[in-house]
Order: sequence, then C-alpha cells, then structure tokens
Amino acid sequence: MNETPPRMPVRSEATGWAPRGSSPADILTRGWGTGLIRGGLAFVVMAALGQAVAFAVTLAQATGVSAGTAAKLGWLYFGWFHHAAVTTRLTSVEGGEAVTANVALAMMLGTFLAIAILYRGGRAVADRAGGGVGARVLHGIKVAPAYAIPAFMVSGLVFIDIPIPRNGLVTGSLQLGPWDLSWFVFPLLIAAAAGAAGGLRSGRYELLSHDPWGRRVAGAIAGGLRMFVLGLVLSFVGLLVLAAIRPGATRTYFETVTGPPTEQATMNIAHHVLLLPNQSLWVLVPAMGGCDGLSGGGVSATFLCYSKVPTTVSVSPEGLTSGTPVVQADFAKAPSGYFLFLLVPALSVVLGGRYAAKRRAQLRWEAVGMGAASGVVFAALVAVGSWLASVSAGLSSPTGGIPANASVLIGPAVGAAGLLALLWGVVGGGLGGWLGGRKF
Repeated sequence: MNETPPRMPVRSEATGWAPRGSSPADILTRGWGTGLIRGGLAFVVMAALGQAVAFAVTLAQATGVSAGTAAKLGWLYFGWFHHAAVTTRLTSVEGGEAVTANVALAMMLGTFLAIAILYRGGRAVADRAGGGVGARVLHGIKVAPAYAIPAFMVSGLVFIDIPIPRNGLVTGSLQLGPWDLSWFVFPLLIAAAAGAAGGLRSGRYELLSHDPWGRRVAGAIAGGLRMFVLGLVLSFVGLLVLAAIRPGATRTYFETVTGPPTEQATMNIAHHVLLLPNQSLWVLVPAMGGCDGLSGGGVSATFLCYSKVPTTVSVSPEGLTSGTPVVQADFAKAPSGYFLFLLVPALSVVLGGRYAAKRRAQLRWEAVGMGAASGVVFAALVAVGSWLASVSAGLSSPTGGIPANASVLIGPAVGAAGLLALLWGVVGGGLGGWLGGRKF
C-alpha cells in the first residue's frame, strides 16, 4: 500500500525552518496538476448550471425553442454569472431605430456558487502543495487558468444571435461576438481571488502561529466577511418585512412578474432568484446612506436613497422613437419608517466586529482594533460587490440623452458605497470589538 510521505520542513537561512513548498522553485512547479483539475471541474460545473437554467426556462415556456438555441442561451448564462459582456440589440415593438449596447451583469447567486467551488479548489491545491502562507495563496491561484481559458475559447468559437423572448416592450436579439476579452478577464479575476482565499484558508494555522499579527489579520478577515454576509442577509430580511407591511405593493409586483405574457413567468422568477444577492446590495448601500442610480455619458441620476424613493413606476413602449422603453416614475422622500433600514448596516458591522474580537482577540485594545480593521475588509467587499451587482452598458448609438460610445453604470455608486462601508465598518466594528473584548 503506497502512502504519501509526510512533508518535512526544509532549512531556511532567514527563518530557520520553513514548511516545504515555500521555495521559489516549489511555488512555480508544485500544485499545477491539482489546480488544472479543480479549475476545470469548476468550469464544467458552472457551464452545466448555465445549461440547466436555460433548458429549464425553455421547457417551462413551451415555446418550441430548439435544443441548439437553448444550449447557446445556457452559455450566455455562464457569462451572466461572471459580469461578462453580451451584445444586446433592441428595437421598439413599433419598429423604431435600433439601439445596440454591450451589457454586462452578474447574476450573483451563480457568482457566489462559482466562488465557493473555486475557493474549495484553491484550498485543495494549497493543502497538497504545502508551503508558507504566501506560497499557499499563490498555489491557490493556480485554479484560475483552467477556469478562464476554456471560457474564453468557447466564447471565441461559438457565434450566438438569439431573439429576445416576447415581452410586450421591445424586440431584438442577444449576441455574442468572437473573442470578447471580458469572457476571459472576469472569470480569471474571480477564479484567482477565490483560489487565493482558499489558499489563505489552507495556511490559517501558520498564519495564526505568527502571533500577534497573523492572529489579528485572521480576525479582521473573519469579521469583515461576517459583516458582509450579515449585510446581505439582513437586507433581504428587511425587504421581506417591508413586503409584509405593504401587501398591496407586493401583490402588484407578483402580478407584474407572472402576468402576460404568462409564458415568461418562470423565466422572470428564475432570474429574480439568481439576482437575490444583487437585490440585497441594491438595498444595503441605500441603507448605509448611499444611493442607487445611473451614471456615465454625462448623465447622473439617482432613484433609490433616503431622500428619493420611487412611489409609482410605469414602463411603456408608447411613443418610442429611440427603440427603448419609456420609464416614468414619481419620487418622494422616504417615509420615516424606512429609516429602520439603518439597523441593517448597524447590526451587521457591530456583530461582525464582535465576532472578530471573540474569535481572535486576547487584549481589550486589540479587540477594538481588530473590530475596526474588520471594517476595512467589509468596505472592500462592499465596493467589489456593488460593482458586480450593477449593470454596465457600453452604448454604440445615442439613446435617452446619452451619447454614442458612452459607458453607463446602473446600480449602487461603487466609490460612495466603499467609503460609506468603510465609515460604518470602522466605527461599528470598533464598537463591536469593544463589546466582544469586555471580558479581557
């Protein structure tokens, strides 16, 4: 019976004994086999998920779409899990001038699943390759090439031009041109970040042994992640409470989602489920005092914040000349009850800071500092998450007062979201750290 011999430490002139796998040669050569297998497996799983969603939606619609078209739609879902660009060509139902835009979004429930699989893959690579903390992080990144390169190759070899399902507002098609770099860059970055996090997790014992700074860094990362997850969960809970308080608005929403054309109801519901994390971030940022809006192309407008909430919204194709639906909305200041959403970031950062302190702190001042440092991690996660949750579009023709060749972003203001999260996280996290460290 063959057994893998235990890894023995190797001599390091700088530190005495260091884990095997930390030398430059080991970092460059070890772990590639496991990385290729794990990255390729993650790609297959996510591509299969895209196909499953597409075929399920197609069968539910019962529109007679061919298997080939459904498979192409499934590949677009893979791109939508990674914020990759898809060319969208819209024409009004009354035959107006076409509008073409490269639209990128991330259906973040799929994105989180990809991150989870790649995280575990990066951790497996690092566990097998060994080494110090830095070496394990680099080993974890080795899942990224096997994940991103197949995505880029498939996107370059498959031509897609799919009609947009009938919806009563617009007609047009979804297109994917050959060799779009966003289909390589974004999967690569997501896989590299997730794999690196898995590698860091693999080296947690060595990180904690580097007392006190390794322990403090580990606590700050754990606390910041806890803040982010709590922010998403509590934002969703807040929406559920609001839906219960305002059943009329909730009924109107579901009537719109499931209304004519009724064959689109399954697709609408499936998309909403995949976009639930996006929805939570669109709530979390305004709850912190920021705004959701549209920016770019010389245009800046907000549509959700404490000083401006929509009261009525209507979408109509009537009178179109630019090929896009007309959206009309009335706004007002948020009712006083909406300020209860301030509890979402408040509870998230305080509980996250408290978690960091209780997990890793040993001194009272250290607990406060660790909670505040968790806020820095929280701010980085909110900024990246806000970008993923937004819809970006590069327009090739003018529309709605926005010039051609302009890039617009619809969703949370990324820079403001990061700064607000930093303020909330540092102050609230420090308070949570103090609460968690009172026993010291």
